[in-house]
Amino acid sequence: MNTTNAVSELCELVVRVEPSSTRENELDCLVELRLASGDLDLGDETCEISISKLTLSLDIEGASPVPESRYGESRRPPTSEMDRVITQKNHVAKGFKASANATVDITGPSLGASASGEMHVSVQRETTLTSHDLLVHNLVKALPNLRWEVREADDSPLNGTYLESDSLVRFARAERANRTTVLARATVRQRDVAIAQVAKDKRSLRYFERFSRTQRRLMDIFISKSIDSALRGTGKYVGEITLSSANIQLPDEE
Repeated sequence: MNTTNAVSELCELVVRVEPSSTRENELDCLVELRLASGDLDLGDETCEISISKLTLSLDIEGASPVPESRYGESRRPPTSEMDRVITQKNHVAKGFKASANATVDITGPSLGASASGEMHVSVQRETTLTSHDLLVHNLVKALPNLRWEVREADDSPLNGTYLESDSLVRFARAERANRTTVLARATVRQRDVAIAQVAKDKRSLRYFERFSRTQRRLMDIFISKSIDSALRGTGKYVGEITLSSANIQLPDEE
């Protein structure tokens, strides 16, 4: 197993693949994930770096995931409960007497009276639907294509152990596969990274007064500390910063 935690102050990723203890001929991908805010030297400044959302992804070659084995599935129920409230309003026109030749004209489609003084009654019904939806937030939520989102319910900075030898997914080897590999990556996007000052001396305060102009430079230094620097080929930022990765090559089956 080849594991790299490029920014160990912020992210620690550990991945193991072991035979499943409950299912024969299946393998468990066991993951440990710890995140924190931390002080990092960016250029001449020490800055506090925090992350509000992280994506954990798996690329599996020579194997396929087992259905219903993914960690953090947030399955929507096939039905939902709703209360139906019906309110009724009655509109009654006052009765009156009129001659046989009198002309009666009461504006409105639901109210009226005849020349003999008959009352017209209209009934108006209103239906209101009230739904009941239990909100459950998964700190580690399964996404399509073997990806998981790690996020607090209030989008506060990630801080703590989010996976501790948990089975992220089970998978089965493909028949006659030449090799079986698992690549795990912990990535963040630039918009989910916050940089704040640590030092409070006058020079640092002046430096951060023009933070809007230096933010790109600080972010570039932070990106350069990641595994692939997220700057590929042309040097243009491609949106993802890889903090940690693990590459596992499984031995051939006997």
